[in-house]
Amino acid sequence: MTHDQVKDHYITMFRKEVDFHHKIAYRFEKAYRLNKQTDERKQTLNLDIIECIGEHSGYIEQDPMAVFYCLYFCIYYKNDDLIEFLRVLVSKLKSNERIDRLLEYIDVYGIRRLRTIGE
Repeated sequence: MTHDQVKDHYITMFRKEVDFHHKIAYRFEKAYRLNKQTDERKQTLNLDIIECIGEHSGYIEQDPMAVFYCLYFCIYYKNDDLIEFLRVLVSKLKSNERIDRLLEYIDVYGIRRLRTIGE
């Protein structure tokens, strides 16, 4: 590979990463805000989050820490509806100590308490 090809490859990968994180963060925040209005709208946005994760599955396989950020957003935006979906996704990826530890904290303390005390 030439220098320009390597550079283009990394720029493409970086754009996918930024695109994924922006889309996910936006949808989690919107679901959080709409949760105060109707549960139905939140569920629609949760399906949108799942669809976005599916669209970026190739990126997630390359960087499983993207799932960690999704779990973090579940805690930060108090969205416990997506925990089981993410747990199934984690079980299909190779083991990651940080993700496993975060899931353990969620199981032990729950996302409401983690959000409140900031652990």
